[in-house]
Amino acid sequence: MDGSQVAKMPETARARGKIAPAKLAHVVLKTPPDRVKLVLDWYKTVLEAEAMYETPGFGFVAYDNEHHRVAVLGFPGTKEHVDGHAGMHHMAFTYENLGDLAHTYNRLKGEDITPEFCINHGPTTSMYYFDPDKNQVELQVDNIPEEEFAEYFDNGEFTSNPIGVKFDPDELFGRLAAGEKEEDLLARPDGVPPGLEEFPAN
Repeated sequence: MDGSQVAKMPETARARGKIAPAKLAHVVLKTPPDRVKLVLDWYKTVLEAEAMYETPGFGFVAYDNEHHRVAVLGFPGTKEHVDGHAGMHHMAFTYENLGDLAHTYNRLKGEDITPEFCINHGPTTSMYYFDPDKNQVELQVDNIPEEEFAEYFDNGEFTSNPIGVKFDPDELFGRLAAGEKEEDLLARPDGVPPGLEEFPAN
């Protein structure tokens, strides 16, 4: 059999009839042992999570029926975060609607936890926070229904500006509280995308 007769695998996972993971289960973070409680408490506050298991050396929390969503392990000798190193850039959590995201923003603001950066990417409206170890956490809401994602990415808006447009959360959520429609507020406004240097480093 020559090379022209060898059957080729389909190029995409969808075409192959993919068998993929059922879900993303959890994220595990490492920190110096004396910071485990500090970091765990931050995730409890930000995610409205409960400790499923907690010791002075490690623990994990969940905000739903999963046994753990974020785990924190204390490793002796762990060094402080250094900007510019390769690794995970951020983790993201999606809220049901813009009202829930606004409620979370206002609740955390009352705890002196505020986002470092807020941007309407097009597909999502997103706020980026730093945890105590400077791991970046995105809290977001989808701007378009899941079934319309393919159509959205074909319409050219994202290609013309794949970063998005920054927004002021007090202004946006104030407009929501004043009665503006959520679908109007989720539409990405016209604007110049920020440079990558404007994103918070981690």
